[in-house]
Amino acid sequence: MSPEWISALANLMTGLAAVVAGWAGVRGLNAWRTEMVGRRKTELAEEVLAGFYRARDILTWARFPASDDNDGGEDDRPGARPEDEELERGEIFAPVDRLTKESQVFSELQASRYRFMAYFGEEAARPFEEIRAIHSEVIDSAHNLIRTYGQEPTGSEEARRNQWEAAIGWGEGNGDVFRRRLDLAVKAIEQTCRPLIEERHKTRRNGLV
Repeated sequence: MSPEWISALANLMTGLAAVVAGWAGVRGLNAWRTEMVGRRKTELAEEVLAGFYRARDILTWARFPASDDNDGGEDDRPGARPEDEELERGEIFAPVDRLTKESQVFSELQASRYRFMAYFGEEAARPFEEIRAIHSEVIDSAHNLIRTYGQEPTGSEEARRNQWEAAIGWGEGNGDVFRRRLDLAVKAIEQTCRPLIEERHKTRRNGLV
């Protein structure tokens, strides 16, 4: 072969080697990106699922009937007196007190909502709205009961009062609609998060990560 052909062939092989190296680099970069996105999605899924479990437990506790024994027998609100009327008002307001103490949990959960939507879509994030709705309904119902305390309800007012009392956990028992709504919200978020979490743990057990 002439020197020109040898030089051309060498240049061709060098170019092919550069192309192959570039292709391998792009594939490696894409694989790394895919791995990082998958890891972030799984970490977010774990964080959100844990947040939903905490929110469910807090809302369940907040709606548990209050009493002196359960709450330590103390009421720090100004003007609290031992009379029956004041005790009943304290029981009505107990869910608000309890949710206020745990407000950071709900703030952090809602703060992760938009990241969750970015990874999993708006439809998958609907349980966030349900948790927020239940939280608001409990607080609003307690305020409404305090506001109308002592008034004698009639007609539709009686129905509204029953709804408010149900929201704060009074007299629901086995037919607790709010508890069912909480459970359904958690199950819905589990359907999105748990497969990712289980797959990640399976991969770790197999030593691939």
